[in-house]
Amino acid sequence: MITNFLYAQPKGVKYNIGPKAGFNVYKSRFQFKDDELVFDQKIKMGYQIGGTFDMPLKEAIHFAAEFYYSRKGKETFITESGLTNDAVYHFLEVPVLLRFTFVASKVSSGTLKWHVDIGPSMSYWLGGKGNLYGDGPSTEYKIKFGDMPATLPSFNAGEATMYISRPNRLQWGLMAGAGVNYPIYKGQVVFIDIRAAFGGTNLGEHDAQANLVPQVLGFSESLDVRFLEFSISAAYTFEVDWVLRFKGKSTVNKRKKS
Repeated sequence: MITNFLYAQPKGVKYNIGPKAGFNVYKSRFQFKDDELVFDQKIKMGYQIGGTFDMPLKEAIHFAAEFYYSRKGKETFITESGLTNDAVYHFLEVPVLLRFTFVASKVSSGTLKWHVDIGPSMSYWLGGKGNLYGDGPSTEYKIKFGDMPATLPSFNAGEATMYISRPNRLQWGLMAGAGVNYPIYKGQVVFIDIRAAFGGTNLGEHDAQANLVPQVLGFSESLDVRFLEFSISAAYTFEVDWVLRFKGKSTVNKRKKS
């Protein structure tokens, strides 16, 4: 659909594309209030790195899409046992946003603009690891998706595996925010964004389980949880005229002269 739209645009329409990176602040939210009596969720930091794409649709309305790796996590204090589960998760994320752009002022390098974004975000849970600690020695674990096997492998002291059954590896959420478009040089623009993201999908289905092997006394986990995220990011983009770029090229195979 994007490719067809690009070819349908008039000459001179430019698109911005480039790398982006940012920092995130996360807080986990439980679906059920009863879990909040057992688990105390702490604020945790993360980051993202990838690329961004921005193209005009009509006047001040733009289409913006991003693709990046995101490091998330949650730090859970288990109130009954005094254990802390510090988990790190790895995601691939694709926000698809509708962007409303407005002119702010003129600067020496071009036109300074600001924008407002809103749209859905899709993410895929790649995996993760964690550290479980309390008054005694800590236990580091790695995450594996699937049911706990009937025959368990041997583990070294302080090492474990968390088997997550029925995870929601494909997750959806809503993202909204605002930012500025600052022109650096002709055809080069920096996008600075501040956003909030609201997870709409739990880490696991309602009957999902997290089993730690070997077992640690006092450990428990709820996967009926989703992320509330605040982020600040910057992208360095380059303007590209796709029509001129592909001018003179053809995808039709030339027939051989008989």
